[in-house]
Amino acid sequence: MKILHTADWHIGQNFYGYERREEHQHFLHWLRMQLSEQQADVLLIAGDVFDSPNPSAESQRMFYAFLHDVTTENPNLQVVVTAGNHDSAARLEAPHDLLTAMRVEVRGVIHRTVEGEIDFRHLVVPLQEKGQRKAWCLAVPYLRQGDYPESSQYGTGVMAMYGALNDYLKEINRDNLPVVAMGHLHVYGSELSDNDRSERIVVGGLECVAAEAFDSDLA
Repeated sequence: MKILHTADWHIGQNFYGYERREEHQHFLHWLRMQLSEQQADVLLIAGDVFDSPNPSAESQRMFYAFLHDVTTENPNLQVVVTAGNHDSAARLEAPHDLLTAMRVEVRGVIHRTVEGEIDFRHLVVPLQEKGQRKAWCLAVPYLRQGDYPESSQYGTGVMAMYGALNDYLKEINRDNLPVVAMGHLHVYGSELSDNDRSERIVVGGLECVAAEAFDSDLA
């Protein structure tokens, strides 16, 4: 199957007073064309869909019109969206039931069971190719304090979260299908392209996470 991964759209951003609406429209049109030309099976959007937790009505219309268009034009396309630190997790996940009917899965909030445990089932999304399950996705949104298993440090808490999720998935992944993990965080020990000047050591005022935090079994 073919997976197209994007992140950090920041729809609604004003850059030093410059309104970037036209740029975002060009990008979304380009992405629509890519999804059709590449015949992608899955589109992953890993956080910061909007630039603000309270996006304008125009920004929201732009996003939802895009989802409508690409799922209409590509009947087999599946979309998985996770919240970033700029997004309102609850707002992004609010239309989940409606979007699911369009083959769009949104994960913003870390849900808990009645016992108060993290609901790992909610963060695991099967990826399909023409109706056949071909892989699994760990759809993890930006993790805030209290979202991950109890830990004194952010990095170890995030590591524990992905480790517990991977352990849960191993119990249900009986066909040993590939596993893709999503996240919205800064990983040190990873490689950056020479011309990438956008990465910061700290995201949202929290510590970085080591590349070793992620299971080597992940695809």
